[in-house]
Amino acid sequence: MVIIRTPLRISFLGGGTDHPAWIKEHGGAVLSASINKYVYLQIRNLPSIYQFNFRVVWRIIEQVGGIDEIEHPVVREVLRHYFPHAPKRFEIAYNADLPSRTGLGSSSAFTVAMLQGLYAQQGQLISQAELAREAMRVEQDLLKEPVGCQDQVAVACGGLNRIDFIQDGSFRVVPLPLTATKRDALEQHLMLFFTHFDHDAGTIESSKLKNFGKKQSNLRRMQEMVDEGQAGLLSAADSISRFGNLLDEGWKLKRDLSDLVSNSEIDQAYQAAISAGASGGKLLGAGGGGFLLFIVEPHLQPKVREALKHMVEVPIRFEYRGSHIALYDPELDSVKSDDKIKRSGAL
Repeated sequence: MVIIRTPLRISFLGGGTDHPAWIKEHGGAVLSASINKYVYLQIRNLPSIYQFNFRVVWRIIEQVGGIDEIEHPVVREVLRHYFPHAPKRFEIAYNADLPSRTGLGSSSAFTVAMLQGLYAQQGQLISQAELAREAMRVEQDLLKEPVGCQDQVAVACGGLNRIDFIQDGSFRVVPLPLTATKRDALEQHLMLFFTHFDHDAGTIESSKLKNFGKKQSNLRRMQEMVDEGQAGLLSAADSISRFGNLLDEGWKLKRDLSDLVSNSEIDQAYQAAISAGASGGKLLGAGGGGFLLFIVEPHLQPKVREALKHMVEVPIRFEYRGSHIALYDPELDSVKSDDKIKRSGAL
């Protein structure tokens, strides 16, 4: 049995400039961090007593005979393209600390976990950078999804990072060397709220992509702000509230990329938080729903909490490990149990 634990992520600055369509012409850059909320994927060989060959447990429970019958697109394509000669009897079970489709990179976290788990199940290791690259291939090339590149890197590698995307398709991960004092201060300023509704990231991303040509000034400014945000976080003299002001500017630029990014409920909640004392924030992910992230001075957080009392606050901290094998134990594999049963003469 293999269990993979892959973190979710929050994105601070530069989102949008990580899309391949922009990267090929201009390169891209983001500031993001993995958080202590996780996707868990359990993979084991399925006992032979069952009449089906694959059980996939996610939003639904699939029990099917062949790979082509699997409904979950990531599971189906990873098995089809990466592990054609692997044993054809798997149980794959998904769980997570927070809901999917809410702007925290859960789709890419699942893809990364699926790849890492199946490689481990076959007795192979894959580096975090390679995990990110292959997850991009699955989502962008095999599934043809209109997604960017930051989520795969953020959840595979973990940490608080600047990620640069090079025009040739490569990327560079630079951990931000914050002092313990500055790191703790940043964490203490973060407030994360669930809006109670999810979003269709693909539709929203497609809408933004159509506007890239006429919104280049927005994207250039969003990319420039990564340098400013990095400098501010690394400066002992610059306040966390100033970093929040940058998030506010970035949110306004992102909101202008498409009418689908925000809606009246999100706008009202965002403004309520700003009026209550938040220095800035943003809606995470593609837009349309999910989680709102704010930067708030600790003494003002009760006022923001009261202003958004109709939403669920989720405390978070940074994590620095990235996707990893939480459990690898062949003795827990059901095939071992099958062997014991057969040897006992029960089958």
